Amino acid sequence: MFSKMNLPNKLTMLRIILVPIFIILLSIPASWYEKTETTTGMYGQATSTVTVSPVKTVIGWIALVVFVVAAITDTLDGRISRKQGIVTKFGKIMDPLADKLLVSAGFIMLTGLGIVPAFITAIIVFRDFFVTALRTFGADNAKDVAAGLSGKIKTLFQMLAITSGLLQYIIDAKLGMFAFITESTMMSTFGLIVNVVMSLTLAGAVIATIWSFVDYFLRFKNDIDVEN
Repeated sequence: MFSKMNLPNKLTMLRIILVPIFIILLSIPASWYEKTETTTGMYGQATSTVTVSPVKTVIGWIALVVFVVAAITDTLDGRISRKQGIVTKFGKIMDPLADKLLVSAGFIMLTGLGIVPAFITAIIVFRDFFVTALRTFGADNAKDVAAGLSGKIKTLFQMLAITSGLLQYIIDAKLGMFAFITESTMMSTFGLIVNVVMSLTLAGAVIATIWSFVDYFLRFKNDIDVEN
């Protein structure tokens, strides 16, 4: 199957393949790699317990690299398709699906890890499902369903939010959105920057997602067929 694909479609398939790898990496139970060290007092009582998990950091960095590579394939397949004028039915269907799988996986996993608030993930997943339906109605009426400005800005903010969220997980998974407001004294300079960037890009992703939803709805509302 792969031998018959053009390069953009191969990149799309690579992105789809990387999604379950990304999910598996972030789904590994902490109990598999956590190491607990207990300090005892003079009478044998436990005085402190420190959890050391260097493997978590390694897994986090691998997951981040997998996500970034997948995001890069999204940019590359679009550029190659436009430059070489390659348009296929497979690409039209699978490319947007691959994008939604990657973004949804990123936000769902970060929500499960306690980094991203659940309502943000819910908004993003809802928008993707609804807009997919709207674009289907538009395509049935031979309309241009290519991503507009709102969709591109939305994607940019989402990718940056997931990337910085993964960095936050690597640095300190206990600190979520806007933690820099109350926990800044406990953060390193790099950790503070990461949390600020993550918080702002998450806020930007929510705003851009809602904007994109409204934009697509206004664009395709007249194409919604409720009779057939």
